[in-house]
Amino acid sequence: MSIRNLQRTAVRTWLSAVRLPLSAAEVVAGKQGAEWPPALAFSGFEAGVKRGLGALLGDSELIEEGLLERGKVDQLARAAELQETAARRRAEGEARYEERSEAVEEASQQALEQQKAREAKLAQDQARREEGAKAKARKKQEAAQAAEEARQKVVAAQERQARNTRLQEESQALARERDAVEAKQEVVEVDRALEATKAVRKQKS
Repeated sequence: MSIRNLQRTAVRTWLSAVRLPLSAAEVVAGKQGAEWPPALAFSGFEAGVKRGLGALLGDSELIEEGLLERGKVDQLARAAELQETAARRRAEGEARYEERSEAVEEASQQALEQQKAREAKLAQDQARREEGAKAKARKKQEAAQAAEEARQKVVAAQERQARNTRLQEESQALARERDAVEAKQEVVEVDRALEATKAVRKQKS
């Protein structure tokens, strides 16, 4: 094995040894994957060490490996950033949705309350109109009843007047008949007196 290969292997072995605590933490935390922030940070450190030692040792393979790892770290970092941005936007969207939902719910509640208020007012107006119509009908009925009572009083008064007039006329007729009878009786008595006087005169002669 060449010295360069030994140097490259030593660098990799040293980096693996340095990473052992992080690997143990990954197992304990249950974080498996290069996108975990501590793991991602170590990968960036590892890429920098490989590029630096590769340049120092003149090992192009180690430099290329560091560059590849650096590119992978950058990609993972951008992906994590995009995920974080997406999560933030999703949270913001959910918050806006909740706000809109609350606003819609509040508007719906207000509209329902306004509708109930309008219906209550319409019911009150209808009740007032019905009560007004009933009151008008009662007044009309009372006026008609009063007019009928007044008419009946007038008719009764006219009937009494007619009856009084008829009785008066009958009384006057009876008085005239009585006067006629009395006058006739007087004539008869006068006739009788004359007859008696004539009879007495005849006897004397």
